[in-house]
Amino acid sequence: MTGAPTVRGGIMLPFDSEFLASILARDATVLAYLAGRRIAAMRPGRAVLETDSSSFDVAEALASGGLEGSVVARVHAQILRRYDERTEALDQVAQNVVYEVTFEGCAFEIVVLTYIAGDYGEVRMFIVGPDQAAVEALMRHVCELDTRASGEVLVFEHGSFEKDETLFKAVRSVDIESLVLRGSLKADILADVRGFFGSRHVYERYRVPYKRGILLYGPPGNGKTHFLKGLIASIDAPCLYVKSLLTQCHNDHESARRIFSRARAVAPCLLVFEDLDSLLSDQNRSYFLNELDGFAENTGVVVLATTNHPERIDPAIIDRPSRFDRKYLFDLPAAEERREFLRRWSERLEPEMRASVDTIDRLAASTGGFSFAYLKELTLSATMAWVHDARPGGMDVALEGVLGTLKEQAQKGRSPGQSRTGRRVGLMPEA
Repeated sequence: MTGAPTVRGGIMLPFDSEFLASILARDATVLAYLAGRRIAAMRPGRAVLETDSSSFDVAEALASGGLEGSVVARVHAQILRRYDERTEALDQVAQNVVYEVTFEGCAFEIVVLTYIAGDYGEVRMFIVGPDQAAVEALMRHVCELDTRASGEVLVFEHGSFEKDETLFKAVRSVDIESLVLRGSLKADILADVRGFFGSRHVYERYRVPYKRGILLYGPPGNGKTHFLKGLIASIDAPCLYVKSLLTQCHNDHESARRIFSRARAVAPCLLVFEDLDSLLSDQNRSYFLNELDGFAENTGVVVLATTNHPERIDPAIIDRPSRFDRKYLFDLPAAEERREFLRRWSERLEPEMRASVDTIDRLAASTGGFSFAYLKELTLSATMAWVHDARPGGMDVALEGVLGTLKEQAQKGRSPGQSRTGRRVGLMPEA
């Protein structure tokens, strides 16, 4: 889109090249107010809507095709470029910019301002359109596009949510049925979560709060993350994944508020806090609790957290039933799970690479204290050893050799189960 947009009553005078710079030169304590007043004075007869909603992502709406328009070239735009190591793409983050867009046959201008107020960054956006109903309709449309997690996972990092298609593809690649866990642990959690999303009418009929808190805990390397990916892929509900609560632009309270506000907006949904003990601190713990069970109802939200170290989490968070009322232990695998893991791994190999049944039975019995991650290291190292000495039956020799090396390392202090926590929490199923 180029040139000044046509509107009712004629052509609007364009914002000049110094428009953003002159606004940003104002005192931060009154900048947003003065910006709104100036825009309203420059657009008499037009409606001006001000918002700081992180869901109102114009750049994402334009990139996805949900909105038509472009950046106004005559006003210098401050747009950050960031390199995404996973996708090898250059992402764009609009800091200070003016957009011209069309929506439902009407022309709009959107002014984005980013500035420092006190110790934190502030983002304000002003939507200029023909009337109040039109600007509200545009805001609702863009926010709905941004909160609709279809083919992506919404990831919270740096103070805002972004759709993560790469993570979603990684999630979709996990076959949860192939995951080996102890006893009925996998079936119990799947039934719990799937049953929740399919039973809203039951909760409402019997006036039971329609929300759930689930904690997956246990020593590292025993399937929590793998299971979580498979769970996300197996349920028909949006997933919001919190990568970090830290941000340079907002305080801890604002981060917690944004996370739970978005979850309530897209509910029913799964809200994930992986490695909860590393996310919480003395500064943000109270804000997290306020949002978890404060005044706002988290109706339809399953808050699922994982941790390798439950002993590091405030008991007020994990021991109060109304917060995490289901707790599942992902413990070190027993001999039966170790045998099943090794058997499935061997069956996926080419016939000449496979280990014998006797070797698998012997390894399952002699790997007590190994986590699933350590078993994976055993099989990967054995595979690499076989590649260097490829011969039928050689996998048995490779496995025994690698196992001996790993046990030597364990004797020197690198124990496969050294991170195991002794604490068990809660009263709900522990397999």
